[in-house]
Amino acid sequence: MVNKKLLFEIGVEDLPSKNLNIFSEKIKKTIEQNLKKNSIIFSSIDSFYTNIRLVFVVNEINQEIILEKKIIKGPPLDKCFDNLSNPTKTGLGFAKKHHTKLHLLKEKEVDGKKYIIYEKPEEKIKVKNILPKIIEESINKVEEQKKMRWGNVDISFIRPIRWILLILDDKHIPATILGIDTNNYTYGNKINSSEKIKINSFEEYFTLLKKEKVEIDREVRKNIIKKEIQNITSLNRFDENIDNELIDELSNMVEYPYVFLGNFPKKYLDLPKEVLEYVIQDTQKYFIIYQKKEITNFFIGVSNVKINNNIIKGHERVINPRLDDAQFFISKDLSNNIFEKKDFLKRIIFHKKIGSMFDKVQRITELSSYINTQSYADKKLLFKEISEICKLDLMSNMVVEIPKLQGYIGCFYAKKLGIDCTVAEGIKEHYAPRNPEDKIPLSADAQIVSMADKLDTVVGIFLVNEKPTGTRDPLGIRRSTNGFLRILIKTNFSINLTQLINKSYKIISCEFNELKDNKEGLLACHDFFKEKLISIFKEEYCFKEDLILSVVNSNDTLKPYVALKKIQALESILVNSNFNELFANAKRVSNILKKSNSSLPLNFKENLLRESSEKILYNVINDIKDELNSSLEENNYAEYLKKLNNLNPYIKNFFDEVMINTSEEDIKLNRLSLLASVNSFYTNIANISILSY
Repeated sequence: MVNKKLLFEIGVEDLPSKNLNIFSEKIKKTIEQNLKKNSIIFSSIDSFYTNIRLVFVVNEINQEIILEKKIIKGPPLDKCFDNLSNPTKTGLGFAKKHHTKLHLLKEKEVDGKKYIIYEKPEEKIKVKNILPKIIEESINKVEEQKKMRWGNVDISFIRPIRWILLILDDKHIPATILGIDTNNYTYGNKINSSEKIKINSFEEYFTLLKKEKVEIDREVRKNIIKKEIQNITSLNRFDENIDNELIDELSNMVEYPYVFLGNFPKKYLDLPKEVLEYVIQDTQKYFIIYQKKEITNFFIGVSNVKINNNIIKGHERVINPRLDDAQFFISKDLSNNIFEKKDFLKRIIFHKKIGSMFDKVQRITELSSYINTQSYADKKLLFKEISEICKLDLMSNMVVEIPKLQGYIGCFYAKKLGIDCTVAEGIKEHYAPRNPEDKIPLSADAQIVSMADKLDTVVGIFLVNEKPTGTRDPLGIRRSTNGFLRILIKTNFSINLTQLINKSYKIISCEFNELKDNKEGLLACHDFFKEKLISIFKEEYCFKEDLILSVVNSNDTLKPYVALKKIQALESILVNSNFNELFANAKRVSNILKKSNSSLPLNFKENLLRESSEKILYNVINDIKDELNSSLEENNYAEYLKKLNNLNPYIKNFFDEVMINTSEEDIKLNRLSLLASVNSFYTNIANISILSY
């Protein structure tokens, strides 16, 4: 029997454009899994979609399933009949389950005990008869947070279903799926026509849809958009600006893309760049046009309708009122001068348990000063000025209207009102990095305030026991933590992370005395920061886990920038066989000290050194100590490891000539103390003993 193609199409009302590809892929995978579960053979499944249809093609699907003869063991024979040989409920139930009579069942002895058995005969099942059920189960299995109900049916889907096409090559499979009767027809582009299109064959489906200006292949739609944008930009000598993320979204919003060029009045170019981007790109889903890297008053749009002048003018009319609103709000904000109204922040609650935004600003200012002393040794910077006004734009009309503009608008207003440019930029930059792709703040001032702001948020939330869970993180604690750590990693701030967290805790708990006793929350906060640091090193820097842990867990003084440099230094020598002996010695020394179980003196005694090799090792340690410390202070860990590698021959001779576990206890302890001193050189970098080489 020749295998065929199955075509399944769900016609719906406008689908959400975000993550539509993911949703389609989920359905495809569940169909695939359920087909395999039911022993249906096929070669592959293709999925397509537009804004109003989901299409799945199962290639080379077999038409018949043969279920082999099967012996099913039932209950024990004595449980199927009573003492009078009358059938029991157990026996009758087993027979009924398999659609037969009890007296027709056979007996079989297993391990000395008799059971009744059912010999299920070979069975041939037509695939078309079970496909509707498989498809419906597959769709219902897909988890989606937002599902809708419509009409009087007890059915839910991401959007109301309007039609379902189900054909096997040239034959319609009649069935009911999700409360909708299947048919052998579809619809073309709904903008152009509402007529039914009868589908008589698999090949005809694709031909007729293309004729009706429906392109079901998303990649084709994306390429059409890209090509048209390139043609427009080239013809008008605009900068080429392909926003792939927006193209992805727009390709999900149309059945066939029609690309056009529109414009808006030049007067709106005085608006901040971020405002234009929000209105034009985020809200209206138009491409912003640049010329010589400057924003122009032109935009490129994508329509589901064939373009004419009226269509273009309609789009232009939509954008103007939004830009008008932005101009009005900005004018109103500038006339009120938000920077003269710091007390107004008392009206904005940051968190009910840790105060207002005014309280938060006071904490940010104090914490910024502490970070400055730890990093710049009280160098005169502008972080204080930034910290005091960085949240004032939260009161502006623009931010109330468009929250994502916080920071950007504050920067714009500050510059307009004559505030120092570094301070103005700091208002914007202290929010950075806003996401994994965003850069850290450029100025040291903004870096300090950004760290203080993010640290205060994370520590505060842990102290009130509202740490993020697997699915819930409303205050963006993970984002704040990652941003804070990325600044510490990418700058040369040799700041102790533990001390910073503790300082933030002290500042918050001094203000809110009831939080002082939450040591558990503080400990959880420390662990969270460490976990995120490990995650960043693993995912963003692609370091091996044992390498990361050897550094991060080596001591209580955790400095992210220093940790990065140490990991990099270790990684560079791990591939160098010249350092194998260093790792071997580190492991050997560590193992000996672990096994000793002795309370070692803080300092070994020179007068207890007997053998020449231990005396030489003692002298070499004294000679190299200052050089090693100098390399540590300069964060030159590669050089430190090279110098440490020079100890290898002396350590080897020590192990060859010296018996550590001598019967003389003071000599033994002194030798162990000497090894402990060597070990401290290793652990200054990391727990080298756990590394594989």
